[in-house]
Amino acid sequence: MVAVLFPRFDYPAIEERYASWQSQMLLRRDEDIELAFYDIEEPASVAAGLVESDHALVVTDPLLIPPQHLATRLRELLVHTPEAVAALPVSNEAQHPRQRRSPATPYMTLRELQQVSAEMQKAPTDADRVRWDKSDPGAYLCRTAFLEEADDPPRSALYEHEVVISANDYVHRWIRMRAEMRHDLLPMIPLDAKSIIEFGCGEASLGEALKKRQPCRVVGVEVDPAAAAVARKRIDDVYCGDAQHIISIIGERFDCIIGSELVEHIGDPWSLLADMRRICNPAGRLLLSIPNIASASLINDLLIGRFDYTYIGLTCVGHIRFFTRRTIEDMLRMTGWQITAITPQFAPSAAADDLRRRLEAANITVSHEDLAATGFYVIAQNTA
Repeated sequence: MVAVLFPRFDYPAIEERYASWQSQMLLRRDEDIELAFYDIEEPASVAAGLVESDHALVVTDPLLIPPQHLATRLRELLVHTPEAVAALPVSNEAQHPRQRRSPATPYMTLRELQQVSAEMQKAPTDADRVRWDKSDPGAYLCRTAFLEEADDPPRSALYEHEVVISANDYVHRWIRMRAEMRHDLLPMIPLDAKSIIEFGCGEASLGEALKKRQPCRVVGVEVDPAAAAVARKRIDDVYCGDAQHIISIIGERFDCIIGSELVEHIGDPWSLLADMRRICNPAGRLLLSIPNIASASLINDLLIGRFDYTYIGLTCVGHIRFFTRRTIEDMLRMTGWQITAITPQFAPSAAADDLRRRLEAANITVSHEDLAATGFYVIAQNTA
């Protein structure tokens, strides 16, 4: 049996809570797993007292997706590397440069990720010994006896110890949704916009960049209180609460309204978009970024009975509305906006080409662009 020490984690938003539950579920699917929960600030020695196994997989980042048999594979590597105190997987978002690894094949869904990680596990064994620094490892497998002697919290217990990193075991770590900086949206925001409001501003990384780029007033709307607190230090004003309520109390008008990955999280996006016209100056701009439910990766999943929710992405667990290019066009027209441009967003993926070839072989007409698009940038103008 291998123990899994998982950090106690609670969060008001469903996205973070679900990501933690999903991580626990995927770790539990392996046999002979003893799962225990620890407080993130307590000494590793205290956490070690929660388990009886000789080895423990210590999770320090609750928002990660592990490959199959991660604990047993890392235990085997550690047994064959007695000089190391711990065995670590590689990861896309690792802080330590020797742990960071981009997979050979990109992925857009959980199923695609699982295919990628399974192929990496089949490759010839590739391991790297490293003296660890203060980076958060995300997850590591160690002897329980090592934890029992550690006074630091589990995320810091490896500092200055030698570890071995498995290049064959890949863990996906999520970026923090509310801290993400959307550099791709900056060119679509007018340089002459003097007043800008961003719905779902998160920690206002985009708003901060706008204030550095041009003279403007930037207001944010954010449902998460912790993210809103950070945003208030970066932009002019922040409303904290549900967008559908907040819009009813906003008393000013703006040259540009931004809603990045917004409407799919709203129960009634049609009313919200109609209300946005009231707070938009005449000829003002609306900028949206919306995921595409007709993406080839999702269609491939559905064809084999898969639709896996995730923390963020095409199947974010917070999505309650779903859109294609056509339904986006309909939504904007229903709510009185004049569409200026709908531009596909593309991400590297073999799924679109493979699905297109299979559908064409079956004499099924397809939209190549819509299959390949992971989402759409939408620019519209207020006609009021």
